[in-house]
Amino acid sequence: MAYSVLDRLLYITLLFINISLFVNVHAESDVKSSDIHSQGIKTQNLKLDISAEVETEAFPEDAPLQEESAPKKPFFSFLDKPQEYISSGVEIFAKGLDEFFSDDKVFYDTSGTYLRLRADAIWAEAGEIGYKGDLKLKLRLPHTKKKLKFILESGADERQDDISAQAENTPISAIEENNYFAGIQTTIGKEDGWQLKPSIGIRLSSVIDPYIKLRFKRKYEFTNWSIHWHETPYWFDSSGTGLDSYFELNRKISEQVLFRASTFARWTSEIDYFDMSQTFSIFHTLSPRRAMSYYAGVYGVSEPAVYATYYLLGLNYRQNIHKGYLFFELLPQVKYQKINDFQAEHSLTFRLEMLFKK
Repeated sequence: MAYSVLDRLLYITLLFINISLFVNVHAESDVKSSDIHSQGIKTQNLKLDISAEVETEAFPEDAPLQEESAPKKPFFSFLDKPQEYISSGVEIFAKGLDEFFSDDKVFYDTSGTYLRLRADAIWAEAGEIGYKGDLKLKLRLPHTKKKLKFILESGADERQDDISAQAENTPISAIEENNYFAGIQTTIGKEDGWQLKPSIGIRLSSVIDPYIKLRFKRKYEFTNWSIHWHETPYWFDSSGTGLDSYFELNRKISEQVLFRASTFARWTSEIDYFDMSQTFSIFHTLSPRRAMSYYAGVYGVSEPAVYATYYLLGLNYRQNIHKGYLFFELLPQVKYQKINDFQAEHSLTFRLEMLFKK
């Protein structure tokens, strides 16, 4: 069944409004309970001050004193401190891992100058070898009060996570020529609230293709979870309108381990259906210079009905090999595609990356 652009936008908007309302209701209830507690403390202190000012003769000497019984602690209260210790700093921990792995969303969110150069060599079990380069550059423009940034990148993909992009890298597709995107980006809003990052530019391919993107972003912290939500409506002169929707949950398991669940959906007027993915990742910090991630994902489409097109299993070993800007990665993965009757397809990627930021 074909749906209009407004239908798709309304569907995604309603879905995430419900999520936002759910989070805000719980946040408001926590605030209200905190206010009631603080008011109770103020009232108790007021009573104590009043009683201190009353003359002692107003009370008989043999008047019995009323002792307030201390509230009983719940049986499982001994778990509160460990839970707070583990859940504290979830957002900081997740952001640190994203920066170490130079995740694509770090490039889009950074407010300073940023340059990332990648070179990949990809081996498939059939003996095919492919090579791929990647460039991402962001520069602050002078005399704009740090509000405008110039962006230049190759193969821009708004999936927001490298797992989805890595899944599409095969030795054959890796040698295909990359498109380059050049544009201007600004930021409206604050980091701890709603943020809008509009950008305008051109795609440099066989023809010059103008584009406009509006990237909405919001972060939440809900008990021991960190929540990221991104909505990116866009327009390309050659292909029309589209919408990328990304939802991410992070949970700190220990001081070295982070769990992440990522949901992605993309709709474009050119194909008029959704591309979707759901991935689960475990990030493990081995040392200040080494880390690993393990991931599993399912990828599918919504037409003619929702079904999986392929599954993915893999890991990513990353090590800083020189002074915080030169990195090496090893990325083995197994892919199960529907068009190949879900037979296992193995590949191995070696990556060398240079990263400069200010």
